Amino acid sequence: MLVSCFKLFAQSPTDTIEVKKGFSPVFRQNGENLNLNQLMELTKSNPEAYKEMKIAKSKAGFVSALGYAGGFLVGYPLGTAIGGGKPNWSLAGIGAGVLALSLPFSSSFTKHTQNAIRIYNNGLTQTSMNPVDFKLGFTGNGLGLNLKF
Repeated sequence: MLVSCFKLFAQSPTDTIEVKKGFSPVFRQNGENLNLNQLMELTKSNPEAYKEMKIAKSKAGFVSALGYAGGFLVGYPLGTAIGGGKPNWSLAGIGAGVLALSLPFSSSFTKHTQNAIRIYNNGLTQTSMNPVDFKLGFTGNGLGLNLKF
């Protein structure tokens, strides 16, 4: 009887995902950092958030490819210069351009990921606040318990 007096929730508020902003946003749930694949798995329960995460994941692929290529094109001439050789600075300039090209994709990735997390967290709030209603009373057959959720 005592248990029936308390409200029950399907999910706790700690299930939300936090976004720590910085040079690169960090996503955390229950004190643990989440990677992109974990975020994809978590948002599968919310179709709208999952759709945003799929867009974000495609942007992440472009960011990685352009970032690695641009980093190599900048790093190779710098390594040559440090090693005492004759660096090709035009190659470094091209690399800087490739890195600059990756910035809009990176911004779009962050925007879509944060939007997906906002949608996911709002969905948790809506679904987790449905209380269970218990009623104890007399019925046609005697004493009865009515449970609505």
